[in-house]
Amino acid sequence: MPGPAPREESPAPGRWRVLALASALFVISQFHRVASAVVAADLQRDLGLSSEALGGVSAAFFYAFAVAQVPLALFLDRVGAHRSMTLLSLVGAAGAAVFSAAEGWAGATAGRVLLGVGMAGNLMGTLKLLGHWFTAREFGTVAGLVAGLGTLGNIAATTPLALLAGALGWRRAFLLSAVVTGVLALAFWLLVRERPGGAGPPQDEERLPLGRMAATLLGSRDYWLISFGAFCRYGSFVAIQGLWAGPWLVEVAGVTPLAAANLLLLLNLATAAGAPLGGWLSDRVLDSRRRVVLLALAGTAIAEALMALSGEGRSLPALALLLAVFGATASFGQVVYVHVREVMPPGMPGMAMTGVNFFVMLGAAAFLHGMGWVLDRGGAATRSPAGFRAAFLAAAVAVALSFLGYLATRERRADPAGR
Repeated sequence: MPGPAPREESPAPGRWRVLALASALFVISQFHRVASAVVAADLQRDLGLSSEALGGVSAAFFYAFAVAQVPLALFLDRVGAHRSMTLLSLVGAAGAAVFSAAEGWAGATAGRVLLGVGMAGNLMGTLKLLGHWFTAREFGTVAGLVAGLGTLGNIAATTPLALLAGALGWRRAFLLSAVVTGVLALAFWLLVRERPGGAGPPQDEERLPLGRMAATLLGSRDYWLISFGAFCRYGSFVAIQGLWAGPWLVEVAGVTPLAAANLLLLLNLATAAGAPLGGWLSDRVLDSRRRVVLLALAGTAIAEALMALSGEGRSLPALALLLAVFGATASFGQVVYVHVREVMPPGMPGMAMTGVNFFVMLGAAAFLHGMGWVLDRGGAATRSPAGFRAAFLAAAVAVALSFLGYLATRERRADPAGR
């Protein structure tokens, strides 16, 4: 799928409206990714789920999301981001409704699968749209801004969701999220266009043969190393941020559920600040995508190791600092999309970014499921501190290994035409 090179003309009127509405769909995608964390105890109780089953339900979103990246690479290019994001978001709204009505593992998993498919295009589609509406010199910073805005969805899935679920019950809270998702999809359809001037998917962009693009991507060492880094960094981060941080804070660190929700809120605020900061560092300070991603991998591995070694008695300020550093440094990793776009040949940035995103989502599913498996086998009938220690240390080791691999990646700055 050849993605558009970012524009080099004068700023397009209406581009901030496009950014705002596309980002709103990414916000709701981020919310749905991790919304099960705050209500994890309710889900286990009401649906009769083990830790491994709960991890599997949460992971179903990411498995479906990852698989959807394969056809999405062509779908976005042929149908256009505007139509694709609208249609898929409506599918996601239906998934949230199904999840809210679930009576057991099967219904909850079906809802999460629909949500994963429905939210699959909201980041890649947004980046494709921004390629039409923003210039090449703005692309890295704007991509970081989108990632930062998206974290508002993670924030909404912490204390606000906990309070809403407490007032309405988790089922009504998720049904409300289905309504919000559908309304945003319709607003996006009515108020956004594919490109300046209102034209649909362009027919005159450079199109490389699909087989040649696939062979180039799969034959690139950089692609595999970047993807492995993204798999481990995002996978372990979202498994902890989106599901296991809450239980760890309550069951190991010994904080109250409300304090845990507030700490998760802080984690997501740090993530929201770190994403645009990482984009700015890569554009303006370090002049490097690779160095910023290495910072993300190093910070993520160190934070996960420290969490593994932390237990009851750790003060709230210490926990807050640890989670803030974890969120801020891990979010620098969004620069991988710009990195892979720049190291691949002209004419295929869309396929390159979507190819990495496949491993991003696959990593989330694998770590959610895998950490649940470790926790169920931590040496006790219920989750134990030893189980959390083993799961978090395994995550830290995986990210550290991906850091070593990332050292071998190359870097090529984009030329003035955005290629």
